[in-house]
Amino acid sequence: MMLLYFLLSGITGFIGYKVSSLTKGGAIAATIVGTLIAYGFEWKGLLLLGVFFLSSTVWSKYKARKKEAIEDIVEKGSARDQYQVMANGGAAAFAGIMMAFFPSNWWLGFFLAALAASNSDTWASELGVLSKRSPFHIKTRQFVPAGTSGAVSLLGVTASFLGALLIGSIGVFVFEGSITLLLFVTLGGFIGCQFDTLIGASFQEEFRCRVCGINTERHEHCQIATLRTKGFSGLNNDVVNFISSIIGGFSGGFLFI
Repeated sequence: MMLLYFLLSGITGFIGYKVSSLTKGGAIAATIVGTLIAYGFEWKGLLLLGVFFLSSTVWSKYKARKKEAIEDIVEKGSARDQYQVMANGGAAAFAGIMMAFFPSNWWLGFFLAALAASNSDTWASELGVLSKRSPFHIKTRQFVPAGTSGAVSLLGVTASFLGALLIGSIGVFVFEGSITLLLFVTLGGFIGCQFDTLIGASFQEEFRCRVCGINTERHEHCQIATLRTKGFSGLNNDVVNFISSIIGGFSGGFLFI
C-alpha cells in the first residue's frame, strides 16, 4: 500500500511540475512529504494534502497578472521550490511519522491544524494581495504595498479563516471527527496564520534596494546586492511559514486534547 501512496505522491508532484506550480526540487519534496503523511494517516492524510495543494495552485493562478506587481517585493515566484514545500508540509509530514509510531488523537489534531495553518497562510497571501485597499502593517501601523510581510487586509484575514475552515471541514469529514475537532483545527490553523503575520512583521529579514530604494525580501535587486534593514539573517519567509505551521499544529493539538 505504501508503494501506491508513493506513486500517487510522485504523480501529483510531477503534475505540479508540469503545470509550473512546483520546481523540480519542489516536486521531489512534495513526493516525500506526501509519502510520509500517508505513512501515518493513509489515504485520508493524502487527500487532505491534495486539497491543500489543489486549492493553493488554483489561487496562485487566479488573477496571476495582477499579482505580478508584487514580484519585486516577494522573494520567490508562484512555482514552489523544495524549501517552500517543506515549510508548508514539513510539520504535517512529521506528524505522519509520529502517528505511525505513536498513534494518538493528539497527532491527528496536530496534523490537521498544521496543514490548516499552511492553507490559511497560503489563501491569505494569494488572495490578500488582490485587495483594492493597501494592507495595514501591524507593527508600523501604516499602509504598505501589497505583498509586504507583516501586513494585513480584511480580504486576507477573511481568506485565512476560510482556508483553515476548509481543511478543518474536510478533515473532520474523512476522519469522522466531531464539531469540536472542526472548531479546534480551524482555530489552530487561523492562530498559526496570525503568528505568521506577527513574526513576519517583527523578526523576518527585510532588505532595501541600493538603487531604487524599494523594500523587498530579495537578497538582490536591480542586479546588485540589497541591504538588510530589518529582522534576523536567515529568517526568511520559508522559515516563518514553517514556524507558523508548527504553532498552528501545537495549537490545534493542545486544544483538541
